[in-house]
Amino acid sequence: MLTITTATSASAHYVYQHDEVWANTDSSKCLYTRAEVSHGDSGGYAQSRGLASDDWGLPPSCIWSWDRPPGNLATKWTYYKKTSSGWSVCRSIGWKYNTSTTNVLRASKNFGVAPPCGGGYYATKAWSKVWYSGKWNGAYSVWSGSHYIEP
Repeated sequence: MLTITTATSASAHYVYQHDEVWANTDSSKCLYTRAEVSHGDSGGYAQSRGLASDDWGLPPSCIWSWDRPPGNLATKWTYYKKTSSGWSVCRSIGWKYNTSTTNVLRASKNFGVAPPCGGGYYATKAWSKVWYSGKWNGAYSVWSGSHYIEP
């Protein structure tokens, strides 16, 4: 039996990347950043996520949940559109900080039914950071990969 599966640009899927952006000396505490782009409600969607733990299983020595008090975890994103001269900023948000104790912080925007900068390829660059040992750690960017959003 042969099964053929196809997808159209209207398919509800997303593109993301995640990476460890910081770990303490013994890797018992880690920070991961995830960058995501998708169709959302047809006009696009951007998300950044900072995770103070290890929900992807690598490295196994990181603790599973590292709850951070209010103001100790932050994330932000920039939403890019591909142009003839490269990637241009379409939308951006500043740092968002956790307001309650948590190990995960998301910042997202659903752009509705029309792409904010017209149809084309979009991508999200995300950052997260965590306050630990008297300083901010992390804040390295992660790129989602690109996704086509129809006009």
